[in-house]
Amino acid sequence: MIHRLYIMLFVLMFLVTKVSAQSFLWDVDFYGFFDNREYKYDKQKSQTLFATRLSPEIGVAVSGPKQASHRLMAGVSWIQPIGGKAEEGRVDPTVYYRCVMPRFQMSFGLFPRTQLIEPLPSYMQYDSLTYYNPNITGALFQYSGSRGYIEMYIDWRQMQTKKRREAFNIVASGKWQPGVFFLGGHIMMNHLARTIAAGDDQSVMDDMIVNPYIGVDFARYTPLSILSVKCGYLLSMERHRGLGVWHRPQGFLCDIQGEWRWLGLHNTLYTGESQMPFYEQFGSQLNQGDPFFQSDFYNRTDIYAYIFHNSFVNCKASFNLHFTPGKISYQQQLSVRFYLDSERWKNRKNPVNKSIKLKDIL
Repeated sequence: MIHRLYIMLFVLMFLVTKVSAQSFLWDVDFYGFFDNREYKYDKQKSQTLFATRLSPEIGVAVSGPKQASHRLMAGVSWIQPIGGKAEEGRVDPTVYYRCVMPRFQMSFGLFPRTQLIEPLPSYMQYDSLTYYNPNITGALFQYSGSRGYIEMYIDWRQMQTKKRREAFNIVASGKWQPGVFFLGGHIMMNHLARTIAAGDDQSVMDDMIVNPYIGVDFARYTPLSILSVKCGYLLSMERHRGLGVWHRPQGFLCDIQGEWRWLGLHNTLYTGESQMPFYEQFGSQLNQGDPFFQSDFYNRTDIYAYIFHNSFVNCKASFNLHFTPGKISYQQQLSVRFYLDSERWKNRKNPVNKSIKLKDIL
């Protein structure tokens, strides 16, 4: 696998020297994380996650009509657990085509999850899965305007073999904010099929999540950089086709976030019916969200501080409290993301680019 990636990188560099209306692109994305989980909830696992991830890419961009840029990129993502040996690391390929226009973007192939306009909420994408699965493998379509965005992607997470079950998810997100008030939503479908020539003991599993929400953004009227309140309805629909019975857990979500300079607080409250009824049987093969949402009441409070936060570094420390009925769990997180690409380097002295803060992956 590795020698094939080197061949692709060589071909891309060769194209750069031969194509006339093109530019050479490169980027490097480093992410390091320490995540200590002291959980008392019986459906969660106490553990410490400590690793680094390095994801370099090179490629070529060709200009097209209507201010379009067509890009072909290739690279790798190397995840290495700290304290582990070299052979315990993992190297995954990154190969994709991306089209960038003023309002429309699309990607196809194996591309970084950081291309999403907004990260998925935790009930859809668990943070540990994001740590170790940096790429979306499929296709992404995005439209962004002055008042909001919409994006949709398919992530083919697992190919069907005699030993592996086919697994993919389709996700759509959007937000519209004409002023102080905003509305939006998330929709996800997870599909877990059978292995090739599977016996009667296997059945296709379906999991759908719908979360419409409304909210208020007060930041522009305060000295805070972020101050928002968001409330929504969470509905899941899960089916074990072999049994033919639908489970429809539903509940209420409230999300409050505030940031002042380098300090922040983020609180998420869920109350309702227990989500992910098949999690104990299938785990993250079917449900990609945080297992805490199996509780009928769950409140998470993150108190965080930025150690560095500029256009190319995001270093954040966070102390998180997880409340479930009769239990309080604790989590300490330290993450460092460094990102630099050819466009940022070329325009590094532009004051506008310097004012843009690098986002976290979560």
